[in-house]
Amino acid sequence: MNRKSFWIFISALHALLFMKQMLVYNSLIQDSVEYIFAADNLLNKGTLYAWNMNFAFNADWLTKRPILYPLILLIFKRLSFGNQWLFFFITYLVQNLLSLNAIRLCLKIADRYKASYNWWQITLFLALSTSQIIYANLVMSEIWLQAAMLGIVYLLVMQPFSTLNFLKMAALLSAGLLIKPVLLFACILLPFIYQLMRRQSTKLPELAISLLPLMLYFLVSGINYKRTGHFQYSSITTINLLHYNTYVTLMSEYGTQKADSIIDHIKIATREMSYSDKQKYLESEAKAQLSAHLPKYAWLHTRGIVLALLDPGRFDYTQFFHLPHKTNLIYQSNQKGMLGTILKSFLNPLGFWLMVLFLFNLFRLLKGIQFIFNKHIEWPLKLAVMAFPVYILLFTGPIGTSRFFMPLIPFAFLMFVLAKHKNTEE
Repeated sequence: MNRKSFWIFISALHALLFMKQMLVYNSLIQDSVEYIFAADNLLNKGTLYAWNMNFAFNADWLTKRPILYPLILLIFKRLSFGNQWLFFFITYLVQNLLSLNAIRLCLKIADRYKASYNWWQITLFLALSTSQIIYANLVMSEIWLQAAMLGIVYLLVMQPFSTLNFLKMAALLSAGLLIKPVLLFACILLPFIYQLMRRQSTKLPELAISLLPLMLYFLVSGINYKRTGHFQYSSITTINLLHYNTYVTLMSEYGTQKADSIIDHIKIATREMSYSDKQKYLESEAKAQLSAHLPKYAWLHTRGIVLALLDPGRFDYTQFFHLPHKTNLIYQSNQKGMLGTILKSFLNPLGFWLMVLFLFNLFRLLKGIQFIFNKHIEWPLKLAVMAFPVYILLFTGPIGTSRFFMPLIPFAFLMFVLAKHKNTEE
């Protein structure tokens, strides 16, 4: 296989799933519906409300989805002139191009550092990285987050540092924050990372640039304060803290029934509160529960990181291909005595394919470890490639799935290509 054959095959894989969405069945998951509602409401009513406005009002929907991806969808809706099929066509086409561009950028980085790679091997690696292609063909923001993070790393390792390039990096980090709140802590770290990198050559304009993403956070939070009465970047932070981190910890400790009871009791107590007081109370109670079960949560959080690294993507396949599934492995994996039920759910054709993907993910993890310990790779390149994977995985939480790892696939691909590299100097 050569470069041309590689690109034909990888493009064909993207096209295959693209055609499935456009010609067979257009799969939408819950998040997709919320993003589309946010785009529609932004277009027609000037609000970022991420649900049907004919239903009972819930202030959580006002801030649950950050603005950038709904705004992108709004642009695609404008370009499609109200035609739904054309809207999805444009959305998936652009996202597939983003996915292919991510691969192109990775290969450019590999070539820059004179990595030697086998076309068959990298083709197989990407063909088995199925969540990359699945999420490129869903109304989901993961591929856009991936593009922002990879763009930063590309500028860092491929371009000489300059004020203009640093401004581009800050803009990409800001875009990432406007896609997913998970990048908030990275925005906090940026000024410190800048001063650490530049040391004696710190420039005031560049220092100001390093503060731009954090200033954006405060700006958006201030706008949300005017909209809801609560200073918060996104309500999804509270939702995840209570319904995922806390609930999974309680379920693992006491079982489903008691976990439901505790969460219900916390929510009932907020019925007469203002929205701001409600959010503060929910966050306070959730943190109190996690503090009271800190060893359990620490174990679940660590396990969630491992699961994100190894999860073969059962949820992705069942949702994208509209396959029946009777078990919710996300929650069952956190309940006692469910191992037999979980293993039994894999005794089917999809289950055997997922086992193949699990073994591939294990191989991918081992290649990442090999990359880390390869003494021939300079530390600046190692740190640049590893920074976002380490960051995202640390913030994964107890529910680790392939979806959380999907934005990191280009970085895993780079680690794979460079793992056996002997020399990264020009």
